[in-house]
Amino acid sequence: MSNASCPRPGAGSRRSRTLRGAGPSQRRAARARRLAAALALGSVLAGAFLVGLAPPGSASRRHLSTPATRSVISLVAQTSWVQGRSGLYLRLEVRSPLPASRLGLKFALYSRLTSRYAFDQSVNGTEPPSELPVDTPPTIPLGALGRRPGTGGVAAAVTVHFPVSTGQEVSGGALAPASASPTLGLDCGLTCDGVYPLEAALVDTESGTPLSTITTNLVYTAYSAGTLPLGVALVLPAGTSPALLPDGAPELGRARLTRLADLLEPIAANPRARLTLDLAPQLLEALRRDASSQSQADLGTLERLFGAPPGGAAPSRHEMLGAPFAAVDPSALASAGAGGELRLQLARGAQVLASGLGLESTPEPYVAGSGLDPRAVRLLERDGINELVLPSPEVTTLPGTPVPTSTTTSPFRLVLGSHATGSTSRLEAFASDPGLAARFSADSADPVLAAHQLLAELAEIYFDAPYGRARRAVVVDPVGWTPNAPFLSTLLSGLSRSPVLATLTLAQAFEAVPIGGNGAPAVRRLVPAPGVRAALSEREIASARRAIAVVRSVLPDDSGLISRLGDAVLLGESATLGRSAAARYEGAPRRAEAALSHLLKPPAGRTVTLTSRTGKIPVSIVSTSRFPVHALVELRDPALSFGAAGGRPRPIVLVGKTTDRDYQVAARVSGDSRLVVRLLSPVGGKVLLVASFSVRSTFVSAEAIALSVGALLVLAAWWLRSLLRRRRAASRKIAAAGEPPAVA
Repeated sequence: MSNASCPRPGAGSRRSRTLRGAGPSQRRAARARRLAAALALGSVLAGAFLVGLAPPGSASRRHLSTPATRSVISLVAQTSWVQGRSGLYLRLEVRSPLPASRLGLKFALYSRLTSRYAFDQSVNGTEPPSELPVDTPPTIPLGALGRRPGTGGVAAAVTVHFPVSTGQEVSGGALAPASASPTLGLDCGLTCDGVYPLEAALVDTESGTPLSTITTNLVYTAYSAGTLPLGVALVLPAGTSPALLPDGAPELGRARLTRLADLLEPIAANPRARLTLDLAPQLLEALRRDASSQSQADLGTLERLFGAPPGGAAPSRHEMLGAPFAAVDPSALASAGAGGELRLQLARGAQVLASGLGLESTPEPYVAGSGLDPRAVRLLERDGINELVLPSPEVTTLPGTPVPTSTTTSPFRLVLGSHATGSTSRLEAFASDPGLAARFSADSADPVLAAHQLLAELAEIYFDAPYGRARRAVVVDPVGWTPNAPFLSTLLSGLSRSPVLATLTLAQAFEAVPIGGNGAPAVRRLVPAPGVRAALSEREIASARRAIAVVRSVLPDDSGLISRLGDAVLLGESATLGRSAAARYEGAPRRAEAALSHLLKPPAGRTVTLTSRTGKIPVSIVSTSRFPVHALVELRDPALSFGAAGGRPRPIVLVGKTTDRDYQVAARVSGDSRLVVRLLSPVGGKVLLVASFSVRSTFVSAEAIALSVGALLVLAAWWLRSLLRRRRAASRKIAAAGEPPAVA
């Protein structure tokens, strides 16, 4: 041990004398420093011990180095399957500030795993400590792998080739010198097929200290052509978050387009691998509306990989699901009383796929990324869906049915409710495996390692029953996964070359695998998901739909606006939106309805004079709309009558900037009055415009003359009668007095 590690003689006594002369706080600080140093030394020694004895389950990745060294080992590439004489190749990236002369690679191969449970223990770090490696080749100096010794640090990739011994033969033994490529012995019996954990550690060769470790797997198979491979139905989601703004404008930033390219480029580079794309059509619509070069490039890739082939061309190997326009939760829609919206979502999604990719899509198989309740299942049945994928935790076996000990690899019928009262749905269901989906985001720092762990876990599922007579399949649906190009490239390449795995589309999995095959339960019970509150209520959705109907009645020719408003409501129902964001989408139709009143301008105020009993009143309306405006005209004035239409609204179409209309009226009386003109929407009666102006009637009608003459005659008769009455009264008075009447 160096002087830096061991205390000099007498150092301890001097330290004791110093502490005795120090104050209490200084003594406590000194004791704390000694304790921290002891813990750090213990951690390093424990790491050195564990690298040789600890099983791969200690961690799939361990960084045992101190911050001062910052040494890291990661997986760049690996042989996915060892078969026959191929051997195992590993390409590792090594980064360390230590010189190459002090670095080496140490490997430990562990015994074959016996179950998927054991595989999870191996990866998650719960393997029992008594599990010892079956083969530990000598440490390989980096110099033996082509790294020149030096005094500087290392940042490079190295390749290691291992011939593999099965006890009967050595695979790949002549491909590399033995010093750089020690043989890995599988230590197997009658058959060597299986998954073997392999731990790789970057070590300091001077001290033997492990600096960084990873655990991958050696997958060996002597596959024969007579066995059925395990079907892998890979469902890749895209477009779960809205890519369109409430006004219909695309919202495709650089990060979103990069993620989409990271998804599509590996698919294009691995044409042999089949898969299913669960693309929310709203993302496709956003790409069509965006004029950027990256959007158009991604759109072209989608058309090439998933679009309808031209006449005579071979159909695509891939499958595009007929999904709802936005990523909605059927249970949330059902709980909000808006079940009819799911049908609109599916119809709009099919319309976008048909216009964008030329696909005549159907809404099945339907992939439910979250849990369902019985109402949601009935809703899917009503909308014509017969095939359903849902997470495996959402289903369970019926009471009295043995619990499967292996992974579910066949479809089943779904029972809704309890065993006693439940009814069997006509839906055929497949359970997606969340454990497999979790591998997609298990190790973002080493995506190649995570991909090989997924391939190894799929192989372990195959080795659970490698000689089954019925076809088996698993469904992998990584909900919420952020596309990672290295991970997906490694996965698709490994699947396309696998001797024991075969990629299937989701529709092929339903078609090829029998219900309850391989002894699996043919009927499983739905575990209802907990209540999910929708971001929008039924009342809010209905209000938005009414606003769209109003706008459509006024501007029926503006199909682009109507489509954008309908899309806004569908996007507001997305399961990924919070309350405030959903309200912005739901409010778009009402904002458009309110904006209708700004399309029209009233005529300039003036006075219209009627010189006869009947006449025409001209009305001029200015429109700022690019499309014809449909409305109802309502005229109101108690001094006027409006012919056969009376006061009922009459239709009008405003074309161009200014529209002039003459309305026949009849004046009931002469004089001044106020005419009110209102324009209403054909649906909903929304007031679009209110205008008024004065009407002056100067004509004298025959009725008025007759009334005047009659009034004069009545007045004359009344005057004459009054005069005669006064004379008779005067005569009677004189006669009573005996005097002759005076001469008038």
